Amino acid sequence: MLATALASVALLPGLLTTPVADVKQDTKIPILLPASLTTQETKKLYGGGEGEARNYTFAVSTVKNCSANACSVASFSAMKGIAVYGDRKVTLAKGRKGRYIPLSCGGSCSPPSVVWKERGVVYEISTDATRAQLIKMANSAIRKGPR
Repeated sequence: MLATALASVALLPGLLTTPVADVKQDTKIPILLPASLTTQETKKLYGGGEGEARNYTFAVSTVKNCSANACSVASFSAMKGIAVYGDRKVTLAKGRKGRYIPLSCGGSCSPPSVVWKERGVVYEISTDATRAQLIKMANSAIRKGPR
């Protein structure tokens, strides 16, 4: 079995600094992001984001303006007014209760994710990472607080 090297990519400050500044102007939702992303990806990465009053999404990908699963590395999203989904319970920082959603494949595959609710907003971190790595990223986002 070959070991795969993991890299830690700085998000804030770093890859998502400019997208966060732009999205803050469009959303009323507190932006929660981990300080870094753990990934096996070796290609150059790009960050982007978009937001509206009740939601936002940040994406990390291997091409600019990626809109396909093939180039997507990670997404960080939030939406106000929905329920937490998933059935595998996890405990997160500051006593938050969340859910772990494993890799699922149908017509295409959705990477594993962790979701939790805070102040009426459901947050989700989705990337090809282990359950422990996803929980670590969620805990970082929770501890760092709004950006």
